[in-house]
Amino acid sequence: MFKKVILYTNQLEDMKGFYEYQLGFRIVEEDDTSFTLSMGESQMVFQESERAAVYHFALNIPGNQFTLAKSWTSERVTLNRQEGMDEVFYANFDADAFYFQDPAGNVVEFIARRSVDRMGNFTVDSILNISEVSITTPYVEEVGELIEDMDIPVRGSKGIDVKALNFLGSGHAFILLVAPKRIWYFSKQKSETHPLSIELSDGRRINITKEGRFRQEKSANPILDKMEEINFSGVAYLAKKEPWAMAKGFADRANERPNAIDTRFGIASGSKIFTAVVICQLVAEGKISFEDQLSQLLPKTFPHFNVTIHQLLTHTSGIPDYFDEQVMDDFEDLWKQRPMYGMQTASDFIPLFKDQPIMFEPGEKFHYNNAGYIALGLIIENVTGKEFVDAVEERIFMPAKMQNSGYFRLDCLPGHTAFGYIEDEGDWRTNQYAIPVRGGADGGAYVTASDMANFWNCLMDETLLTENMLEKMLQVQATEKNRDYGYGLWIEKQGTGALNYHIMGYDPGVSFHSAFYPAEGSILTVLSNKSDGAYGLAKTIEELKIDKE
Repeated sequence: MFKKVILYTNQLEDMKGFYEYQLGFRIVEEDDTSFTLSMGESQMVFQESERAAVYHFALNIPGNQFTLAKSWTSERVTLNRQEGMDEVFYANFDADAFYFQDPAGNVVEFIARRSVDRMGNFTVDSILNISEVSITTPYVEEVGELIEDMDIPVRGSKGIDVKALNFLGSGHAFILLVAPKRIWYFSKQKSETHPLSIELSDGRRINITKEGRFRQEKSANPILDKMEEINFSGVAYLAKKEPWAMAKGFADRANERPNAIDTRFGIASGSKIFTAVVICQLVAEGKISFEDQLSQLLPKTFPHFNVTIHQLLTHTSGIPDYFDEQVMDDFEDLWKQRPMYGMQTASDFIPLFKDQPIMFEPGEKFHYNNAGYIALGLIIENVTGKEFVDAVEERIFMPAKMQNSGYFRLDCLPGHTAFGYIEDEGDWRTNQYAIPVRGGADGGAYVTASDMANFWNCLMDETLLTENMLEKMLQVQATEKNRDYGYGLWIEKQGTGALNYHIMGYDPGVSFHSAFYPAEGSILTVLSNKSDGAYGLAKTIEELKIDKE
């Protein structure tokens, strides 16, 4: 029944620290005045307010994990006691429960439904959904009748009782309707009238004012509507003066582990920009030049490819591609003859294209080329004496404070990483056999949304490149069908300047879009562990939240 519940607090930072760090809940959306927690199938929002507020709410957990949950919670917070006991069995609900309080004084209940079992140890991912939310109002009868009019029944046969604790709902989800000054179970806190908002699973919303009056509204959130429309799974993050972020869907569908704001996602070709930055650094250091030819730098490997670094960077080289995105449809088909688990370094890709004929004369036109960036990765390895991924770690990830990013193997992904998913005749499977086992110079890095914001900021403030080299990277170097390209990034122009600089990435189980908007210095990143959706959502957010003037 509960999709999202909004509560208010005047202790926002303390509450955020308690739930995120002390209890380990995942934040799926936040800005300067609120944060949203994932609670299984539901979400709980804490919104900043000027006055203190106390509520009661309960979370459903599996019945067979009650003892584990109680032990897990008691290691992190002191449990409330009543008459010497720190747990209770509710026979009417066939459930066990225990209670604790958060920094704002909210009375939080974990209620274990004996009819529900889950395998494994208890973690925050064991939480099923929101079970109960309290509405405290001096207008109990009036509010109760209005809720009943929404086809939410009162439990029991006596109807609404203004002097009792009323349960409205069914199954494992109830609104607790009560008058002020009732003492909550397992605490000394009294019920208080405060505003709150309940969004139901069907989109209807119950708003309670600070006076305790009832207002019913239909949810209106165009960004969330877009996410629902495309069945989005991933994270959207807008870094600006008032930052905003939202996560949706599952990082691990089998275990129903939700995506969170700090989840790592693959970005496919979006990481070509890292290759371009390292090349520009080496040029600035005088170790190579943009006019150096591939056949001269790597004569044993590519003796016949007389193309320049500039042409490789701008997709104008014409060298044969191991996967031509303008001709081939399915990246997954590529690994049927050559197993993806053998593609671990840039050198592993060489046999796929080195003996193929040139597609067109170098510099003749723009033609998106993955092999060109593989060649750039080999140049980086030859010049630095380091494996490509180590060079990027040292030259980009470390100085840009991208602490959660890396080129991780698909069979050894670190924690808080989303699996990529491919829809196949109504079912979902991971992309483990659909892309190379490890990313490299042409794509395949894993990042978080905040790491991408760090990258753009450090690129634009000249931490990663000199002023002159940054200016060259951001200049239009090639054009295709009215789309402009610099070194490793796309340029969307507006008038005589740039509306944004952006990068994109698409693989089976991966879609990614990230952009820097110079007019206001904002950064928009959309990461998804599905094969599509990032671009459309990014355009919706851009339209609604970014000043283009």
